Amino acid sequence: MTNLARASYTDTFRHAFDAKGRITVPSEWRQPSFEESLFVLPSSDKCLKVYPASWLGRLQEQVSLLKSADPMRLGVEVLASKAQSATFDQQGRIMVKEKLREGAGLKKEAVLIGRLDHFQIWDKATWEKKDTATMTVEEALSAIGL
Repeated sequence: MTNLARASYTDTFRHAFDAKGRITVPSEWRQPSFEESLFVLPSSDKCLKVYPASWLGRLQEQVSLLKSADPMRLGVEVLASKAQSATFDQQGRIMVKEKLREGAGLKKEAVLIGRLDHFQIWDKATWEKKDTATMTVEEALSAIGL
């Protein structure tokens, strides 16, 4: 059994977009074990989901095995047309295109939420309205059968 240490996006951070649409990614998520190349994707959850490039690479490998007319492949191709690549500037920020910010209802104040293999960017007011009940580690493990 291989013991692979994975960089995991955890915790919650509050940051603001600047006038150019840039937002600081927490320094914890910019350590050497994390990837520098990211993809920003729209979500039906009214947030943006940000994945490391390797995630998209694995998806691309799976899609390459499908026929060109396969509905799953076509769906992923549509997703790719909406994805934005992003890398960190010298201040640890990524730029998020206006159309993606608008589509997610993002204003100036935002919340970055770690989701293990990716992170999400939420409008601060929208996030605060969500039911984010506290869950213990025991409850979480029990919910997934562990």
